[in-house]
Amino acid sequence: MELKDTSLINQNWKFNLEDCNGDSFAGAEYDDSSWEVLTLPHDWDTFFAPDKDNKSGAGGGYAKAGTGWYRKEVTLKDEDVKESGYELIFEGIYMESTIYVNGQKVGGNNYGYTTFSVDITDKIVPGKNVIAVKVNNSKQPNSRWYTGSGIYRDVYLRKHGDIAVNLFGVKVDTNTVTDDGTLATLDLRTKIDNYSDTDKDSVIRWTIKDKSGKEIAATGASLWIKSKGSAEAASMMFVNNPVLWSEKDPYLYSLETSVYEGETLVDRRIEKIGIRKALFTKDKGFVLNGEQVKIKGVCLHHDSGLFGAAFHKEVWSERFKSLKDMGVNGIRCSHNPPAPAFLDLCDEMGFIVMDEICDEWTLGKNKNENYYSDKPSYGFSQFFSQDAEKELRTMIRRDYNHPSIVLWSIGNEIPEQGYASGAQIVKMLSDIVHSEDSQRLITSACDNIASLPAIATKDSFLEALDVVGYNYVGRWRERAERFYEDDKIAHPDRLFIGTENPSVCGDRGDYSLEGPNNTNYTTATLTHEALWRFTASRDYVAGDYIWTGIDYLGEAHWPRRGANFGAIDTAGFKKDAYYYFRSIWNKDDVTLHLLPHWNFKGDEGIFKQVLCYTNCERVKLYLNGRLISEKSGAACPRYGATQSWDDEMRRYHPTTGDLHLSWDVPYEAGELRAEGYIGDKLVKECVVKTTGKMSKLAADVKNVGEFTFVEISAADENGNCVPNEDSVVAVKYDDTVEFIGMDAGNMLDLSCYKEEKRAMLAGKLLAVFRKKEQGSRATVCFKAEGLSELNIDI
Repeated sequence: MELKDTSLINQNWKFNLEDCNGDSFAGAEYDDSSWEVLTLPHDWDTFFAPDKDNKSGAGGGYAKAGTGWYRKEVTLKDEDVKESGYELIFEGIYMESTIYVNGQKVGGNNYGYTTFSVDITDKIVPGKNVIAVKVNNSKQPNSRWYTGSGIYRDVYLRKHGDIAVNLFGVKVDTNTVTDDGTLATLDLRTKIDNYSDTDKDSVIRWTIKDKSGKEIAATGASLWIKSKGSAEAASMMFVNNPVLWSEKDPYLYSLETSVYEGETLVDRRIEKIGIRKALFTKDKGFVLNGEQVKIKGVCLHHDSGLFGAAFHKEVWSERFKSLKDMGVNGIRCSHNPPAPAFLDLCDEMGFIVMDEICDEWTLGKNKNENYYSDKPSYGFSQFFSQDAEKELRTMIRRDYNHPSIVLWSIGNEIPEQGYASGAQIVKMLSDIVHSEDSQRLITSACDNIASLPAIATKDSFLEALDVVGYNYVGRWRERAERFYEDDKIAHPDRLFIGTENPSVCGDRGDYSLEGPNNTNYTTATLTHEALWRFTASRDYVAGDYIWTGIDYLGEAHWPRRGANFGAIDTAGFKKDAYYYFRSIWNKDDVTLHLLPHWNFKGDEGIFKQVLCYTNCERVKLYLNGRLISEKSGAACPRYGATQSWDDEMRRYHPTTGDLHLSWDVPYEAGELRAEGYIGDKLVKECVVKTTGKMSKLAADVKNVGEFTFVEISAADENGNCVPNEDSVVAVKYDDTVEFIGMDAGNMLDLSCYKEEKRAMLAGKLLAVFRKKEQGSRATVCFKAEGLSELNIDI
């Protein structure tokens, strides 16, 4: 969203990780010359290693937390102060923030995830102004996952005149799209604020432009706004031959909202919109623009590895590219509103989004490693009674125009689901949502459907939801086989979606039969395979959001710092699970992937289970040029005859009903080679080799926005990546470079991300830098014991 006269003010903030008596740090004349200078977004927890004694505990990833202060000087012109109003916009501060301007308190926010603004018009002066922000994240533990600490999203300074568009005041709905797709009708609403002491007349003009910038539709309305009040203008717009937004073609238009006082333009808002019709139905699940779409989604927390909670759009863009290639078409924002630019990416790249407000209502959850601990814990339940309505309305108003959002979630695994009063809270929250949004439906992610009687979700709770969200639908008894079927029979009109279901967890490169989290690579996919066969073959199930797409910090048990449920690790490296999902979800490209690695010196003659994730019809496996065998898997969903009974006789016979192939192969150093065929055509090959010892470091350099990503690999003399190498790599750099950190995706590595040495995991390591001066040249140096230095130009 582009706001008139709005400046991003992320640069040159001062920071101090300590508190003071009272608010002395807020004073305009306070001497902050000894404080650290930094650029927002900022998460101070990334500057410290996890510590078992930190009060954030297992849920919070053993992060430092605490209380910190930020200060920034802003210089304003005399005429601007006299003629304009000002507000500060914070997209996210974790948590309990208090904002000061020139030593005077102007506002703040309790919840750590929603955007808020504070009016500072009466507190500013011509010349120097000091903004101070206190962040209190000392009440620990307060989350079941890593939250980060500080001003971890963007901050803006907005200047406005007497009348201006409300911060979240523009709403657009796709009212109708004709069956032949030749005409779309849009409903437009805009809220205007009048800051002056007199009533005002204004004119609002809405314009839609296509990707080329051509104006394709326009309309207008007049509006009278009472002094110190607000009013809403509405109109209808017709778009001929619209290009509809979808997950495969996420076409976006630009909506320009202009406000005039007389002939003078006084405010303007530009934002991207999509034209689309999204429905949930009892028979076809999720329907987008008249076509059934199966949601192949992932749940995502808001942290991003070594960046912690600090949000950078370019970093998430790289993550989203990997998810898109994996075949993902949906994202659940678990369990809180994400950064606005996160949703911009979902719009731009075509993800079907479930936007979620919180993880708890009035009943708090235990965040300690010992679930039955009697130690107090904090969280949104502290603020629910006073803040729930405000935060829910804020989320909906802020995120309303994102075409990617198809569902609002009012809570995750809420304990009240098993209480008689739970349905009343659902109704209260549902009424708030529907008063703001008459089109989208609401859900809640329920984890106790059909569970033990003492905690089972009440029918009244489920009946109060528009769409029933199932977490771990196959967790209880016979549901491990029947999944949603019992409830579909009992409730034929119910709308079903998998809001959180098992993924394929494990550490990258771990091929032990009993991994650290009781994982076993040979059986890792089986639970998901059974569920996906069911979901893919039942139209009434809208789809699934699996837990999770990417590994995340927190929800850990010492000595681990995070959870390994993703198909991609925190450093962005793809696990084997990535290729499993790609083989069943990405039908536009061929997948052929072998595991494990083939470095098992000392295990000669011992059988190893070789797995293959593929969407090829059949695969031939060779060991050192010798054919082991040819195997084929059944399609998902499998199908029978379509024309006559003998139509089901296929040109080859599947050897497994699983969604992967497997062979038992006696280990012998050398080369595994798979050939993938569709029909009689060889379409892809995959080779896994026994490598030599690491003899050098190799690097792949990528520019990601303002950052440089350097992916370090352990290479043997032939340049092959050594997949079981865990050597420590040290880094050196000069003062023209800001070192962001290093990460290998290893949750057992408890060192600080900003430490200048780190061990590889499975032969790989990520290092991230940012140039302090754009355009200048810099060199960074990597060194592992016994090897030559690797120098990289940035």
